[in-house]
Amino acid sequence: MSTAPQQLIGPAVQHALRHWRWALFIGAANLFSNGTPFANSMIEVNVPSALVYNVLQFGFPLLAALYLADHAVDARRLAAPLAYGAAVLGTVLLGVWVVGKALTPFLGVVSWWSWRADIGLAATSSVWLGLGVAVYARLRQRRRVQAQLQAAELAHAERQRELAAAQLLALQARVDPDLLFERLQRVSTELGQEPLRAQARLDALIALLRALQPHAEARVSTLARELQAVQAYARLISQDAQHTERLHLHLDEGLTERPFAPFVLLPLVRGLLQAPGTIWSLDLRARSDGGTRIQVDALGPDEASTQRAAAALELPALAERLHAVHGPAARLQLDPTPLPRLTLDLPPWPAS
Repeated sequence: MSTAPQQLIGPAVQHALRHWRWALFIGAANLFSNGTPFANSMIEVNVPSALVYNVLQFGFPLLAALYLADHAVDARRLAAPLAYGAAVLGTVLLGVWVVGKALTPFLGVVSWWSWRADIGLAATSSVWLGLGVAVYARLRQRRRVQAQLQAAELAHAERQRELAAAQLLALQARVDPDLLFERLQRVSTELGQEPLRAQARLDALIALLRALQPHAEARVSTLARELQAVQAYARLISQDAQHTERLHLHLDEGLTERPFAPFVLLPLVRGLLQAPGTIWSLDLRARSDGGTRIQVDALGPDEASTQRAAAALELPALAERLHAVHGPAARLQLDPTPLPRLTLDLPPWPAS
């Protein structure tokens, strides 16, 4: 922190005024701790006036001093014991011999007050305010340590997410040799008799292979990238059914750049489309809590074939990949009847 100490005085005063209730509490606590209302000379003590004295002498100055001490500790300019000790000492000296003397013409003073009373007030106030500030500093240090631990845990969770995503990206980038061999064989067979269809099948295969290649700088995939791979695979499969569209996409384009776990959506869609003749729709929408929902519904041709396709999916493995990147709040659910519906619910990113 490069803020000069004099530049903090204004904010410190504003901080003290903004927390006037704490100033009132500090002043009242110091008044009663010093025993003024219970003194033998009670008949000469004006308690409201004494309370005003203590609030103005110690309440507001201590809040301002603590603001400065907090900044000094956070900036590592002073050790906590030195900073908070200086705050107490400065408050007492300022309160007793500067603020107190300045208030005397306006609030008056009891007849028995003397310079010895000033010293006694400074001594006892130093003890009580010191104890209170020690508790404050301890609690603040504990909260600071807890915040640092929480930040470290969040950073560790983020690294784990990125590692899981990188591993899944690598797995997804691997070309399935069976799929590649089978598609190339079909292209070779069709080149002589149906060259246009063979070229369309080859173009679809190339588009899929390109979609599967991870970006060098990518830490996690996005819905746009995963949907691109899904669309490429769906176009590739549609070549087997004379270009019949077997996957209908309904997308909210504003959501496509959200992070998404790799190697989840493509295996799911691929498993569904492997069932011959089945037709599905994929709907992407935002949830009210800021999360994302992906819904895959069976459209036909019948209940039996679509239910068999959904039942053959390895949902536990897909859910595990989803949790590794999006956390335990992510959910993958299958509703098998009457027609299968698969729902992927993703919490807001980053997962907590």
